[in-house]
Amino acid sequence: MQKVTHIPRYTYSDYQKWKDNWELIDGYPHSMSPSPSGIHQTTCVELIFQIKSGLVFKPCQNRCFVYTELDWIIDDQNVVRPDIAVVCGERVTDFIRVAPVMIVEILSESSAYRDNIIKKELYENHGVNFYLIINPKTKKVTAFQLENNSYKSFEGYTFTLSDTCSITFDFSAVWKML
Repeated sequence: MQKVTHIPRYTYSDYQKWKDNWELIDGYPHSMSPSPSGIHQTTCVELIFQIKSGLVFKPCQNRCFVYTELDWIIDDQNVVRPDIAVVCGERVTDFIRVAPVMIVEILSESSAYRDNIIKKELYENHGVNFYLIINPKTKKVTAFQLENNSYKSFEGYTFTLSDTCSITFDFSAVWKML
């Protein structure tokens, strides 16, 4: 059997021309599942509701916004589409172009490796302060906070997004919806 000598790498301009749902990580394309399951969507909606409620009832002076399934163009060879991203500062008008303060990925069997390993490393290296991995099947939350450019496990469900803004998750409410 012959050894593969070249696997092509792609850029954001290539990515813009692709049909369907893709992510680009280190220049390599990753196909996304056709459509998230009902459990995935229910989990996502409940989490967005809690984030939005937290942002509304505790107004942030530096304005934080929640986005779902919106491309984050990290650089020319990295474009991801987090399940949920919280960005503080200016409102995003097209795509996310700065590191979100928080990203939430909801696991599915097809995304587990990418979310737990590849995206964790990518988000850590590009300054995402909080990264939450939600497993609706096992009802488990794994949270990380960036400390000294490295992710450390984070205990608790209150996250300080800025000096004037924090949100608290009630995961028991999420699990009740499933």
